[in-house]
Amino acid sequence: MKYRFLMAAGILLSAALIGCGTSSPVVATVGNDDITLRDFENSYAKNNGGWDAAAASTLADRQKFLDLLVKFRLKVREARDQGLERDSAVQDELNNYRLSVAQSYMLEKELIEPNIKRLYERKKEEIRASHILLKISMLGRPVDTLEAYERAMNVIRLIPTTPFDSLAIRYSNDPSVATNHGDLGYFSTGRMVPEFEDACFALNPGDYTRLPVRTQFGYHVIMVTGRRPNLGSVHIAHILFRYAQNRQDTVAIRDTAWMVYRKIKEGMPFGEAASRYSMDPGSAGRDGDIGEYERGALPAVLQELLFTAAVDSVTEPVGFPYGFHIFKILGRQPVPAFSVIEKSLRDTYQQQRYQSDYRAYVQGLRRTYALAVDSTALRELATSFDTTMTPSHPQWKDTVSATLRARTLIRAGKEQWSVQQILDRIGNSEELKGMLLTPERVNSMVDKIADALALELHAQTVPLRHPEFVDLMNEYEDGILLYRVEQDEVWKKLAVNDSVLHAYYEQTKEKYRWPDRVNVGEIYVVTDSAAQACYQRVLKGEPFDSVAAHFTVRPGYRDKMGHWGLLPVTSNELTRRANTMAADSVAPPFHYQSGYSIITVIARDSARVKTYDEAAPEVAGGYQDVAAKAREAEWMNELKQKYPVTMHDDVLGAAFKKPEAK
Repeated sequence: MKYRFLMAAGILLSAALIGCGTSSPVVATVGNDDITLRDFENSYAKNNGGWDAAAASTLADRQKFLDLLVKFRLKVREARDQGLERDSAVQDELNNYRLSVAQSYMLEKELIEPNIKRLYERKKEEIRASHILLKISMLGRPVDTLEAYERAMNVIRLIPTTPFDSLAIRYSNDPSVATNHGDLGYFSTGRMVPEFEDACFALNPGDYTRLPVRTQFGYHVIMVTGRRPNLGSVHIAHILFRYAQNRQDTVAIRDTAWMVYRKIKEGMPFGEAASRYSMDPGSAGRDGDIGEYERGALPAVLQELLFTAAVDSVTEPVGFPYGFHIFKILGRQPVPAFSVIEKSLRDTYQQQRYQSDYRAYVQGLRRTYALAVDSTALRELATSFDTTMTPSHPQWKDTVSATLRARTLIRAGKEQWSVQQILDRIGNSEELKGMLLTPERVNSMVDKIADALALELHAQTVPLRHPEFVDLMNEYEDGILLYRVEQDEVWKKLAVNDSVLHAYYEQTKEKYRWPDRVNVGEIYVVTDSAAQACYQRVLKGEPFDSVAAHFTVRPGYRDKMGHWGLLPVTSNELTRRANTMAADSVAPPFHYQSGYSIITVIARDSARVKTYDEAAPEVAGGYQDVAAKAREAEWMNELKQKYPVTMHDDVLGAAFKKPEAK
């Protein structure tokens, strides 16, 4: 929708915050309406990167924005005086938009935002936990699941009298238990599957889960053994010394690692040592730099070493089953501020937790609004369809009787929806149109519609729970009015016809020019032998176009007989080569992209002014831009006569001196 584009592009200036307090100085008056300094600050900050960025703006920047804000107010005032807000098209757009935006808004405010803030609070802490895993196959039988649950409960009953690590060795199906005895070390948010993480963060050190925790891997019995502040991340470089596959060089590798370590201690720059000795080709060229790591992302043997060593210090060689590392501490960073990592937290949340949280949120709404599906009507409906059809078929509903269509299928308090209404929603859903109408799928479709109805019911009360949503809708209404009044007063009043455009072309035609161009014919094949064979065909007199039509494998070019059409000579390697060739000559095969090309010059066109027909789209666009600016300037003068404007630029110097209003 064009209205949404206007908002996204920043053309809609936030001007809904009128009346933020009479104590705020006035920066401009439009007719009888004041724009206060607080109005200006809120609008400027919202459209220019936030309060801190706005505070760093120049007076010229603020004056330019105030001019735009005044023009916006003038246009919206005129639109309202014309009564455009009562136009049926405007009302329809507002009504359609209000419900969809309300749903997005409430999901953001009630689901996403609280949960990413919870993730951030968790990121400030690290948890150490041990676990015992009782594996269950994702395809396991219910009896297997019950048996695993009972085994897990038995383990839990033994915890008060038996050391947890002993229970882990005896009962856990986690392959790592042989070496870690169930101890997972320290970790922060995002390192474990959501169900496991939630259980851990609900426990204090020494506590354990009284019921098994189910994840995709099976049932877990969890004990939290430690909680501590997250120290952030450590930035490290390393030099890697790797054993040979047969491990016959372990002594030599160890001695080499210690030799390099002594060289570094004697003054060799770490980066030089990494470049010369490291067996990690990915980091050797970067002075050994391997980036930043949180403590929980490091092997347990390195966590304390790297987080307690001084910045710029170099560790002694550290042994691993595959070789040795020497590390240098390049720096440390605390947990970043929320604003810095908000985007990554959002990404993590969307990938790991959103779907399950969304489902729980919707199920909660269905309970809140007592939304219920008539199971008898649903059973009858689910078996009423031709199961080979989908809702995209024109006759998909024909097998549903009129009596069934009239029955109520879903209720929520006093609200009710008939089978016919649900069928209409299914038919209008792009998500559901392609699903086969089997009983199982029909049940799923109705369940999705029930979810949507619960969201819609909740969305209707968004203004009561979130008063600021009203401001958002007011802004959107202003955006629609702005678009409509500009269409009526600017674009519809432009006189655009062929004679006007011809005249504009004659005045400006030097702006519309072609560069030097060439039309290349190409035969493109994937092997050198095929290229040589095609080249010989052309040399023996077979028409180039015919060979290209039969043998070129560039997608879409057989039908065009290999013709690229007139392109600027600098467009690609083919046009650059063709620009040096004589007309009708054929170049021998050469390697290009992932294959081989044979090219010929079909036509040339020297740099020149475009004809009117060639330049028509640019001419029309250019003229409309010029004419629209002229008409808008004329219209602005008319509006300023109708609604006198007074500007107080001197007040702008006081903007952003106070903290942002929360």
